[in-house]
Amino acid sequence: MRRWGWISLTIALFCVSASLRGQEAKPANSSTTASAAPAEAETLTLQQAIAIALANNRQIKIFDQNVLISNDEILAARTQRYPHFSVDVTGSGLLTPVTIKFPQGVFGFVDSTPIPSRPSEITTDPKFSAMSIIQAYQPLTQLWSAHLNLGLLDVGKKLSQEQLRQQKQQITDSVKQAYYQLLQSQSALAATDENVKALHEVDRTTEEYVQQKAALPYQSAGVKVQVAQAELQQVTLQDTIQTQKENLNNLMGRDLSIDFRLSPVPDALPEEESLELARQNALGGRSEIRQAQFKVEQAAYAKRLQKAQYIPEVGIRYLFFSPFTAEGLPRYVNSLGIQFKWDVYDWGYKKHLTDEKQRQIEQSQLSLTETSSQVVLDVSNRFRKLREARASLKVAQLAQDAEKQKLDVVLEQYKQKATLLSNLQTEQSNMAQAAAQYQQALANFWTTRADFEKAMGTD
Repeated sequence: MRRWGWISLTIALFCVSASLRGQEAKPANSSTTASAAPAEAETLTLQQAIAIALANNRQIKIFDQNVLISNDEILAARTQRYPHFSVDVTGSGLLTPVTIKFPQGVFGFVDSTPIPSRPSEITTDPKFSAMSIIQAYQPLTQLWSAHLNLGLLDVGKKLSQEQLRQQKQQITDSVKQAYYQLLQSQSALAATDENVKALHEVDRTTEEYVQQKAALPYQSAGVKVQVAQAELQQVTLQDTIQTQKENLNNLMGRDLSIDFRLSPVPDALPEEESLELARQNALGGRSEIRQAQFKVEQAAYAKRLQKAQYIPEVGIRYLFFSPFTAEGLPRYVNSLGIQFKWDVYDWGYKKHLTDEKQRQIEQSQLSLTETSSQVVLDVSNRFRKLREARASLKVAQLAQDAEKQKLDVVLEQYKQKATLLSNLQTEQSNMAQAAAQYQQALANFWTTRADFEKAMGTD
């Protein structure tokens, strides 16, 4: 019995100790939970979103490789101005003997003695032998063609850089479209939140009237349906905003789950004040115009390069020649001289090619003029559309403000039992229609503004 008593006492003390340790651990756990507050979402400006997208977008990296390829082509073309070296070595074995015959006296006479004094033959036995040719050539007149080719490739590099810039503008436009759509959705969600709050107040007031026998139950049920519909719209907008955030994160090339808040953007652009300023910026900033200008330069260089084909090819050539080993023949030959090559008559081939290059110049110039005209027409149309969208937005905003003020008055009257629920519901319907028109006008404004910025070629 004494042994069981000690065992029971030990178990009791252990339970008390465990209970005390649990009580001490609870405050620590609660403090840890309190410290693990959710991280605040970052504020993302439009410029930051564009910069992140330009740094991470894969399409931009692909076009950047085209610029690097053009640069490599230029570096390769520069080497054509330097001497060219070539080595050609052929090792083989003779299948048949090589026999060389020398008639009598073929090398002349020495003191009336013919050299050789009688017909002679030199035969080389078949064996492994080698023939080598080493040449070095420094072009002279071709240096002008190499210079023109470098100019042509340099214009091609500028064209690749401009195509890269155009791709960046397209990514910028996509980011702006997504950013502006998200701004519009957040504005719609804010208006919906206010509507839900107001409907909850109407629901509470109507329930009080039902209890006071001042309203019928079906009227309260109708208000609850309105509340449910507004809450459904609220959830739909929240989901839409989340999807738009994920799309924007995808455009920026980062994790889709990153949360952020938007920063307001300037209400107006300087170019909105002057159509002439917008046209000037578009003519200087649109990538299509600059690409057309570079294509005119390319065509001009191509014509000059074609005309350079009339120039004869003149250069300095060094030759080292070592023939197959044969008794009686020289072991090698060294020579240094000037090489001249000229196609004297080509039946008008070069002239026809030059005429083709001239027509390409004229075609490029016409394309440049047409592109400039289309850009001016485009930016002018976008300018007017943006002005109309801003005016329409102002009208919709004033109409919404007026309906909101009227709704506030009718709602207060309803609370004071000075008007019927049907009048309040009518006014709520008018307010919902005005809010929908405002959101439509706001969405149209942001879309039109993004199109206007794209028409100006804004980076």
